[in-house]
Amino acid sequence: MHSAGLGLWLALAAAETLAPTATYRLGPGDVVDIAVFEVEELSKPAILAPDGTVTLPLVGAVELGGLTTRQAGERLRTLYADHWIRNPQIAVAVREYHSQPVVVLGAVAKPGVYQLRGRRRLSDVLAVAEGLAPDAGSEITILRPQPPGADQILTVATRDLMVDNPWVEALDTVRVSKAGIVYVVGEVERAGGFPLKDQEAITVLKALSLAAGLRPTAARQQARIIRTTAAGARQEVPVRVGDILDGRAPDLVLAPNDVLFIPHSQARRAAARAAEAAIQLATGVVIWRR
Repeated sequence: MHSAGLGLWLALAAAETLAPTATYRLGPGDVVDIAVFEVEELSKPAILAPDGTVTLPLVGAVELGGLTTRQAGERLRTLYADHWIRNPQIAVAVREYHSQPVVVLGAVAKPGVYQLRGRRRLSDVLAVAEGLAPDAGSEITILRPQPPGADQILTVATRDLMVDNPWVEALDTVRVSKAGIVYVVGEVERAGGFPLKDQEAITVLKALSLAAGLRPTAARQQARIIRTTAAGARQEVPVRVGDILDGRAPDLVLAPNDVLFIPHSQARRAAARAAEAAIQLATGVVIWRR
């Protein structure tokens, strides 16, 4: 066997022993490297056909689908030993994974379709998607296809992920919920959108604190909460922020996607137009990490 072929065989044998993908089951579309020690002509990559077989010199179509790479190597050793090679040494490794997709959606850094490489926990799959996005919500769901009408849904609380960390299977869909956002715009020091973490409640005072407080030009008694109802209608709730700050009025709890608008003290006559501008601004406002 040439030195290059020997190096390939040793690398594949080491990968079979050390790789964390030893439990991965081969499937249609996977590309495998097959190395036969001292038989350069038989050492080549192969693609699993839709029926899970590969076609190889001398032995023809061999079913490898559903086997681990170690089991695939044993099957090939048996076939070649029966008729062609005395005591063959064969190593199989996966070059490209194409048969065990997992879909990751929602509030992750890089949503997409990823291939499982052996058994993986939910936290591993999220890491492949480069982690949770800043606006990740409190819940992660795993949709697992089952016979018609019987799909399985697993729910994991984001904050409990390190404790409740289930296995993910091929064809699962992982969806990370997006947190509700409260927007603070207008005469504040740091306008922006602030995600609601773990179903927390954000009041007017807390929202103003997240926005770094009011500017001196704020019309404290002319603020308003702009809220969209479930039916799509817009509501405007007057808020006398000055009274809340002075303790003369109760603090109000904001709902997800509320816009707290603080107008300029010299723009009261243009309040309606300013409110419209606030709504448009909130749709594109930066989301602040907390």
